[in-house]
Amino acid sequence: MVADVKTEFDETRVNPATLQQVAELERQTVLNFENDTLLVLNVGDSKFNTFYTFDAASAKVFYSFDAKGVNMNELGFVRNDTLVAISETPVGKIHVFYSRAK
Repeated sequence: MVADVKTEFDETRVNPATLQQVAELERQTVLNFENDTLLVLNVGDSKFNTFYTFDAASAKVFYSFDAKGVNMNELGFVRNDTLVAISETPVGKIHVFYSRAK
């Protein structure tokens, strides 16, 4: 579940209402690590099954929609039992902090 969303945007280039909508959309994302390779991404009403790996040396999580791990994308890194995902956009960054559901 999303514990927090922080944004770093140039507010002269982004409407604050739009920025709030982006943060709210991120808060709706739920990650379900089903087993050692299956990660289910729940984004609003959509559900995506992905293949994932965890690189212990870098503490990074990678995922792929192709279920074979061919086109891997970096999801984020684990720090203090929190998965931190940072997305860079042309106008700023979004930091999403995922924690385990209780």
